Amino acid sequence: MNQLSARDVALDPEWLPHTYDADGANLTFVRVPRSARQELIFLSDRHFGGNFRKAEFPEIAVAAEAASADQAPIHFIFHSSHCCSTLLARALDVAGAASLLNEPDILIHLSNRLIRSDDRANRERVELALRLLERPLARGEKVIVKPSNFGQRVADVMLASRPGSRAILLYSDLETLLLSILKRGMFGRIFGRQMFAQLSAWSPLDFGYGPAELLEQTDVQIAALAWLMQIHHLDALARSFGERAIVMDSRNLLSQPAVALQQAQAHFGLGLDPSQVEAIVSGPVFSTHAKTPGQSYDAEARRREHEATAAVHAEEIGMVLKWIQAVAAQVGAPLRPGL
Repeated sequence: MNQLSARDVALDPEWLPHTYDADGANLTFVRVPRSARQELIFLSDRHFGGNFRKAEFPEIAVAAEAASADQAPIHFIFHSSHCCSTLLARALDVAGAASLLNEPDILIHLSNRLIRSDDRANRERVELALRLLERPLARGEKVIVKPSNFGQRVADVMLASRPGSRAILLYSDLETLLLSILKRGMFGRIFGRQMFAQLSAWSPLDFGYGPAELLEQTDVQIAALAWLMQIHHLDALARSFGERAIVMDSRNLLSQPAVALQQAQAHFGLGLDPSQVEAIVSGPVFSTHAKTPGQSYDAEARRREHEATAAVHAEEIGMVLKWIQAVAAQVGAPLRPGL
């Protein structure tokens, strides 16, 4: 068997860029065929489980070969936390029209690099990653990328470098986020604090709280601050990129899925006809849990879960909803993006 080369991985879209080494000189790839991508929840080490081949090459060698790789239109789904973004992404993963890259780890690594240093070298790394992500799996297909919440620091950089790219800015209201976090118990509360830590490292919003004041705030308050930073970011993207970025409320995706999906596919130019959209809406994507394969789940099941959570936490949620309105007014942040 011939030894794998930088040219091999640069030209083969099944080899995904995965992470840079500490110095940023070498790029690791992971080989994930299309069939496996549809089975994986996210394109991350946590879900790879050591089952996919990896290879590392000097960045300079990969960049030289990537210039001759096939290139497809690339579009993005940027989102706030727990707003059905995985559901929307999976609904748009239609062979022949588009292939989905669902939360690839490379964008988290690049976001963290930009947070530490938004310099020319890291911008060039983002460009190379984009060049590799936009390779189509099949001729005529577009590529849709949904970054993780932790990988959205690169959103404006990617859109600015690809004038032909479009974005969907998907969000939920704060109450929906808090219910989604609280129903997950301790791990949901931890996630809220993790989001705050990551976002506060780069968000321009300054709430004016010192370390001691933040420590005194509850998990729900911290999660609400993280949500407000996300909404502020999505709003900035909507204002910066105009008609290239459309805002979508997750409530509409659940209450009118065919209408929302039609809007999304048209924005990305996927060319799906109404019968294809209806087949997706009536199919397994909308009747199973997006993050738990095989588990029956739909909008009604989600509503019942949220009602049960609200019955336990209604007082706390109500207090935080009023509080975040005052915080938003103080810092001049919107409560919905794109208004």
